[in-house]
Amino acid sequence: MRVYGRGPAGQRGAWTGDSPSSKWGSTTGAAPPPRAWRLGVYATKRMSPLTVLILVALFLSCSEGGVDFPQVEGWTRTGDVRVYDADTLWEYIDGAAELFVEYDVQTCRTADLASEDLVVTVDIYDMGTPLNAFGIFSRERPEGGAPLPEATEAVVSPPYQALLLKGGTYAKVNVVEGELTAATGGALLEAIARTLPGEAAYPSQLELLPQEGRVAGSEGYQTQGFLGLSELTHCLYAEYSDEGGQRWQGFVVLPEAGSSLDSVWDGLAGEWESLEHDGETLLHREIPYRGLAGLRRTPQAILGVSDAADQAELIHRLERLTT
Repeated sequence: MRVYGRGPAGQRGAWTGDSPSSKWGSTTGAAPPPRAWRLGVYATKRMSPLTVLILVALFLSCSEGGVDFPQVEGWTRTGDVRVYDADTLWEYIDGAAELFVEYDVQTCRTADLASEDLVVTVDIYDMGTPLNAFGIFSRERPEGGAPLPEATEAVVSPPYQALLLKGGTYAKVNVVEGELTAATGGALLEAIARTLPGEAAYPSQLELLPQEGRVAGSEGYQTQGFLGLSELTHCLYAEYSDEGGQRWQGFVVLPEAGSSLDSVWDGLAGEWESLEHDGETLLHREIPYRGLAGLRRTPQAILGVSDAADQAELIHRLERLTT
């Protein structure tokens, strides 16, 4: 197993340090007055058995025992499991929640785990789909990653962080006490991966990005504002290398749910300039500091390139990307 240990030392991502927790009851304070106690007993006696069962179920669902969190081999959970959704995630990671909401986060389950002198916080994000999970992983990972048994990809950044992608799940490990090594981090991620649902495969949409010339590990997915342009949404991208070793970016524009390639193309055609080449209409526009970007419509996808110096280079890269 190869696990990269790269990224800036001390990187903690969006971990806030103080994790919110809930406490049931208190060990201090006066006992309820006898009248209140009698009223409580009386009300309970009047409840139907079904109502009592519902209340018990609600209590369990809000308590530590009612929240599902993986049992990670070799690690012991040291506190409660906390659960957040898209509306409450900001309570945990503050402004960083905006990026997760952009990728349609469903839930975040988080808990502290301990093994010997190492204590970590494990955040498990259900992103709904493998594409969304891959997108947030690609936005947060440092350079370098490696396959991991039973996972899609993983990266360890000693001494403080490790990231994991599997199916529709994105997991983050942030160190609370001690230091994480590449070996310890890799073993922990492998143990977590065994507990997660889904297949250890990249999202099928990545197959739309041509393989030839593609730089391995450069792939990503951005839901909004790709290349700084508001009209470019839901874009898969990767770096490509030409014959002379020059790097440039290729991408695929995916239609949103409920829309078609034709409607996406028509919308872009209304904002970009067009040119005719060999009887085909291409779209292009100048991007500050990025040179020319261009688009080509194929039966399967809308493919694009950026970083071209002129129209000749733009057309050459579009042809290379789509042949």
